[in-house]
Amino acid sequence: MLNHRNTYLKIIAECNFARPRVSNKQIIHFANVSPATVTEMTRSLERAGLVNRRRYTGVTLTAAGEQLACQLLHHYRLCETFLVKKLHLPLTAVPDQAWSMAAELTGETALALNHYLGEPQRSPFGGSLSPDQILNDQPITRLSAVPAATTVVLTSYLESTALVDYLQHLALPFGVPLHVTKVDTGLNLLYLEDAQHQAFTLNDQAADYIYTKKA
Repeated sequence: MLNHRNTYLKIIAECNFARPRVSNKQIIHFANVSPATVTEMTRSLERAGLVNRRRYTGVTLTAAGEQLACQLLHHYRLCETFLVKKLHLPLTAVPDQAWSMAAELTGETALALNHYLGEPQRSPFGGSLSPDQILNDQPITRLSAVPAATTVVLTSYLESTALVDYLQHLALPFGVPLHVTKVDTGLNLLYLEDAQHQAFTLNDQAADYIYTKKA
């Protein structure tokens, strides 16, 4: 039950990044469960003092929820880094494996792993490994919210297996300036271009979980 609760906290923390609240629809999607199950679990998290619930508008983490979520995500990202740097797993295999590993990671082991990895600052997916920055989204904007004629740098993304696979297929570059040339709300598509005028097209559902900063 504890691991089940932690999975929901992880989902809420990740989906709450760069947006004011997390909807039940988002939790249902990433947890792959029924609406009734999400309602039951978020009520349980609320009773534990880990989330605030508002009817029809979704949930946010409390201070206690944020503290626990930061620890969970720190362990998770350490495991991601280990699997990529040391075991050289393909990126699509990493999220599920890393979460399984993180579920059993103690604080002492996490410290040892952090030291073994050379105290990494970022996960392979761009997420911060600094405990006081993991949930800091103040300088971050979702790519889906970036208007046309804006130049941004893609910094990180939510590491679901489907999104990892999609971004690998696109070969979308991170850490370099990209210009948003067009936002097509009718087709739900974004068009980007790099400095060499290579074009990239992606759907706005994926762009909703890709995070940017100003170039």
